[in-house]
Amino acid sequence: MILNFKKVLAFFAHPDDETLAAGATINKMVRNGTRVYVAIPNTGVHGRRNTISADARDEALKVLRKDTVYALSLLGINDGDLFLGEFSDNEMDKHTLLELTNWLENIIQVVKPDAIFTHHRFCTNIDHQYCHEAAVLATRPSVNSHIPLFCGEVSSSTGYLRPAQWEPNFYVNVESEDVEAKIRAMEAYKIEARPDPHPRSPEVLRALAKVRGAEGGFFFGEAFMIQKIYS
Repeated sequence: MILNFKKVLAFFAHPDDETLAAGATINKMVRNGTRVYVAIPNTGVHGRRNTISADARDEALKVLRKDTVYALSLLGINDGDLFLGEFSDNEMDKHTLLELTNWLENIIQVVKPDAIFTHHRFCTNIDHQYCHEAAVLATRPSVNSHIPLFCGEVSSSTGYLRPAQWEPNFYVNVESEDVEAKIRAMEAYKIEARPDPHPRSPEVLRALAKVRGAEGGFFFGEAFMIQKIYS
């Protein structure tokens, strides 16, 4: 089913969320001819004002934006298919849900995706939760619009909330080359990547790909929850 999508939108809160949640799947879809767009509403930096200065955050944002373009290029995504927002990092609740939903709806009007991948509803991070709710609202079905919605896990966030209510029911069979592309992309996020045994480390990402693959009867896999699909 997933290989039938001609255009897909990956809508994730922060730079690197899209790679952690769906990097191998994105790489596989691109390899098979799907055009993948990525929409990232949050800056991914300024929520760290308790640890780094404003000037340092501004510089870090420049680096992160550059790393984002490079990381996504490793997954086969053109920078012209990337949408970056200016929503407050880790403070999405400072904005109305309507603001974020409208931002996403405008992108949907441009892209006209066959499917959207986004966050799990009960992910720990408030920005992730807002993105999920905005995606549900922006894809509400009508006579002329039926956009499938899939929810992924961000390995450094989803699992921290216990019970996680994370029950994947859609498994994508990916190849080892897709997993390695995901890891290279994650390593390109220099200020986000972490060493083993952190959930964002190459070792843990490979292990998770084996676990999700085994759950689906594959050698390697990525797992998602189906929010809505249509026949």
